[in-house]
Parts: sequence; structure tokens; C-alpha cells
Amino acid sequence: MEKWLVYSMTTLILWGIWGILLKKASEGLEWFQVYVFANTAIVLMVVIVATAYRGEMMNYNNRIYLPIAFVSGLVGTLGYIFLIKSLEAGGEASVVIPLTSLYPLLTALFSVYLLGEELTIRRIYGILLAVLAIILLSAE
Repeated sequence: MEKWLVYSMTTLILWGIWGILLKKASEGLEWFQVYVFANTAIVLMVVIVATAYRGEMMNYNNRIYLPIAFVSGLVGTLGYIFLIKSLEAGGEASVVIPLTSLYPLLTALFSVYLLGEELTIRRIYGILLAVLAIILLSAE
């Protein structure tokens, strides 16, 4: 099995568990409490990774990518806040998590215009099937 696929499948499993844990925590805590406690774990991981790669942390050739990385973290964390708030507001994890997981649809569309990537017919079908899946998951 290819390395990227192993990483992707591991992400799938971890994020599947993450969604359940996030919903469970949101049942008994305020959104900001969930956010702070969950991000404490993220800070711990940052320390572990930065320590493991300390010799390479300041090795970069093009500084333009540093603010892009920072803004990506900011945008991601804002999305994370709204995800927690949607679960706290009564959204079912079985609907909220798949719905918010449609973000690749936007990434696919933006990547065509901003990154010059190709939107093939196969990818279009994938996007349509993902939208259909959300409709089916959301139906009462």
C-alpha cells in the first residue's frame, strides 16, 4: 500500500473518532471549554514535533510560506471553533461532521482557479456524490 494512502486512512480513522469525542465533550462543556482543552493537546503535539525536528525548524528557503502557514492555521482554527459551536447548538455529529467534511469541495473548486489544478470529470462526479451523501445523511 502506498505511504500517502496509509496516512490518509489513518487520518480517516482518527478524525472519525475525533468527531465522536468532540460531540461527547460538547454535551457537557461550553464551546470555549472544549476548544481550550482540545487545543491544549494540540499545543502538546506542537511541542513534541518542534522538539523532534528542532534541527530543521529554522531551515527554510522562502519566507513567503511562513505567513501562509500561519494564516492556514488561523483559518483552520476558526473553522474548528464553528464546528464545536454547531455541535454545542444541537447539531448531530452524524450530520455536522460529514457536512463540514465537504470542505474539499471548496478546496477542489478554489484549486482550479488559484492553483491551476485540473477539475476532471471524475473529480466532478466525486464532488456530486459527496453532496448526495450529505443530502442522504441529513434527510429525516
